[in-house]
Amino acid sequence: TGESTPSTSGWFEVEVNGKLVHSKKEGSGFVDNEQKMAALVDAIDKVLRK
Repeated sequence: TGESTPSTSGWFEVEVNGKLVHSKKEGSGFVDNEQKMAALVDAIDKVLRK
């Protein structure tokens, strides 16, 4: 949504259309490889194609 987090937590979470697709807090870590980046791009692409 492009909204900022109300406080600083160190967590990195990505929601696409209300669905959590990546969460550092939940153990996904940083988006530091092609597989993680591809998962984010795929989630965004699916929403844009609707």
